[in-house]
Amino acid sequence: MKNIQPITIWKDGETKQANILKMYISYDNLVSNATFQYQLCDEQLTILSEGSIQISDTDYLNWGSSGDSNNEAYIYGASVLNLTII
Repeated sequence: MKNIQPITIWKDGETKQANILKMYISYDNLVSNATFQYQLCDEQLTILSEGSIQISDTDYLNWGSSGDSNNEAYIYGASVLNLTII
């Protein structure tokens, strides 16, 4: 779970602020690609938006090269979703 710069999300007819990114891996073929599930949540951890992100090819091969694959997954996910981790 990472704090992100707040973003506005439209949910159930209202605008809400998401400021937490949660991610977990749901698939990894251990060779060339993986899938992360993500959730954008408010401060009470209420899910405002969710989906999946694919990582493959060179990005997959470089993932974890710093020795901290969890942090790199969040950095990759934030980049794909155009979010800023704070």
